[in-house]
Amino acid sequence: MQKKLYRTVENLLARVDHSGGSEQALIDILHLLVESDDTASRGVVSGRLYIERENDYKLIKSIGGHGPDIAGKTVSKNYQIVRDILEHRLWVISPDSPGFDPELEAQFSDVDSAAILIGRDPSYILSLGIRHHGSEDDLRVLLETLRASVGIKLREQALTSQMKQAFIIQQSLLPARMPDFEGYDISAVSIPAEEVGGDVYDIQEVESGVLGLMMADASGHGLPAALQARDVVIGLRMGQAEGEKITGTVARLNRVIHSSGLTSRFISLFYAELESAGNLTYVNGGHCPPLLITPGKKVYELKISGPVLGPLPDASYGRGYLTIKPSEVLVVFSDGVTERHEPDDALNDPDSEVIPVEFGREGLIEVITENLEKNADGIVQAILSAVKKFGINRPFEDDVSLMVIKRLPAENYPPAESLTLLSTETRR
Repeated sequence: MQKKLYRTVENLLARVDHSGGSEQALIDILHLLVESDDTASRGVVSGRLYIERENDYKLIKSIGGHGPDIAGKTVSKNYQIVRDILEHRLWVISPDSPGFDPELEAQFSDVDSAAILIGRDPSYILSLGIRHHGSEDDLRVLLETLRASVGIKLREQALTSQMKQAFIIQQSLLPARMPDFEGYDISAVSIPAEEVGGDVYDIQEVESGVLGLMMADASGHGLPAALQARDVVIGLRMGQAEGEKITGTVARLNRVIHSSGLTSRFISLFYAELESAGNLTYVNGGHCPPLLITPGKKVYELKISGPVLGPLPDASYGRGYLTIKPSEVLVVFSDGVTERHEPDDALNDPDSEVIPVEFGREGLIEVITENLEKNADGIVQAILSAVKKFGINRPFEDDVSLMVIKRLPAENYPPAESLTLLSTETRR
């Protein structure tokens, strides 16, 4: 019998739309409880919802019974029935209840009532008019089931709301559109494995003719990783605004992340500043080495790298240099791309010794070289399509981020010897 009751309540609550907030959700729940045939069979004939105020509870919704006209009436927190509800969180109200005031109660209902306390700051009292029921124990089972189920549902709603807010905040940090940087075609995307993720990218003009490019990947995914990635974006933008050298900015970020107390977590970071002439200066804090691809399909890694941010408070970071020539493509990516797994049922077995097959660096290079003639967004979409297909369109195991910077062809590009190539070794 109790299992059937639990299923009935769960089915009712599953029909509630939480998009209007907690109070609207409670009103919707009240409607369902009063109007459902399942609860009507248990004697529920009316319902009321009260909201906590400083000294009383105000009726904000009345269904059945005396109807909506009684909305706005109040009952003092000093009333014994209310005090019992606050103490016990659920209470059966009848003329035999201690402190029962028949004149006061007649304003709200002409049948026995059962009330449960829900939430806090403010709390609500959900009261049901009961015309008939079995034993009081059965009624208390109904109340306790409702109280627990509604409480869980509201907590789920609050968490969902927080996640949605975190998603909105995270998306607001991403560039609304790619900057118009003459001579370059740029595209980027970040897809979280959960509602929010630990990957983030940023593309901002640092000064006239200089573009800042960033990609970061916090360990793990979900809300904690998203918050850490957010802090890196904000920290980098502050450094850009103050005109700090990129090595100093990254070192300062590392100290901030370390001192946050989350030393069990870390975040990898690639940050570069690209001049319109093609010269690129970069710092890599443990991130996947980006790839540079020439029109002749030669592929080079940007190998200079330092430690990930977080674990080591005094970590130092060196600069790398290269020049992006016309028609060359720079691809920055997170490990969610290369570590995409090919499906294998054996991987679900913790005792399995099967090594997962990954999309890998070679898979990424193959897709890029096959699509070099496309624009930056075309290359991004081709990579995403290949990664999804590799995993047979399963959800991503990790956050996936990509950034493609393609220097447009130039008919009158000056000869290479007229450029200042800062380091031929680090370029390739």
